[in-house]
Amino acid sequence: MNAKAQSNAFKIIVMVILLAMIGTFSYMLLKGKEEKMGVIKKAPDFKLENIDGKQVGLTDLEGKSKLVYFFFSTCPDVCPPTTYSLSKVQDELIKKGVFGDKTAIVSISFDPTKDTIAQLKEFSGRYHADPKGWYFLRGDEAATMDLANKFGVMVVKDQQGNFTHNNVILLVDKKGDLRTYYNGNDADLNIDRIVQDMITLSKE
Repeated sequence: MNAKAQSNAFKIIVMVILLAMIGTFSYMLLKGKEEKMGVIKKAPDFKLENIDGKQVGLTDLEGKSKLVYFFFSTCPDVCPPTTYSLSKVQDELIKKGVFGDKTAIVSISFDPTKDTIAQLKEFSGRYHADPKGWYFLRGDEAATMDLANKFGVMVVKDQQGNFTHNNVILLVDKKGDLRTYYNGNDADLNIDRIVQDMITLSKE
């Protein structure tokens, strides 16, 4: 198979995976809405490196409602504005006095080659991330991409090293159950709703 044919085959595979993931995501999102944030499934656990060099896992955040977002810092389009939205969520949670002890944000990079600890420190600094409650994590590329898929987030890397991913924010309750998704591409993403959802789950 020549290079052009391989490239076309890869594009077809990506499209098939993307459509499958969109279908799964849409079903889960609708299911979550219908059940008023009923449990979608148990969130997969992990152990990844934080920017302070310590290992952080989902079990370390038990007792807190948390947002989980898969990204890469050199993303040319959706990741920066979505991270900015997360910074607004953080600011509101801080104002309400619940950030860090009752709520948290977890941003997981699936591009450890470029997203070194130094790079993630710089990136998190752009959004005045408070380290007491906002964790920027990194780990093995293949394992992190697999983790994203287990969460229901599609991540695909092409032959040129470019990533494709669906841009969703996941809400996990203090018991580690996945409760709902938010569309990070939504121009009208409701920050107040996300904040209220997190506070509500932190009281369950």
